[in-house]
Amino acid sequence: MSGLRELRDTLRAERKLSLQTLALRSGSSPSAVEAMLEQLERKGRVVRHGPTDCGGGTSCCCAKNCPSAVVYEWVAD
Repeated sequence: MSGLRELRDTLRAERKLSLQTLALRSGSSPSAVEAMLEQLERKGRVVRHGPTDCGGGTSCCCAKNCPSAVVYEWVAD
């Protein structure tokens, strides 16, 4: 996966994927993938789901910027 179009197609096919999974599939950093996803989010094509409340822990699953705790869902079709 090399760009916004490929990212869009992958997310459209899978419907929901974590930021970490999208980054691994694209061979890009989570921050680069997140920047592309923000474009789709602004257009109303994806919804970002952040980490759920996990009792105030400090593990990655509780961190707001943890790639494995953030999930994107395709909502356009």
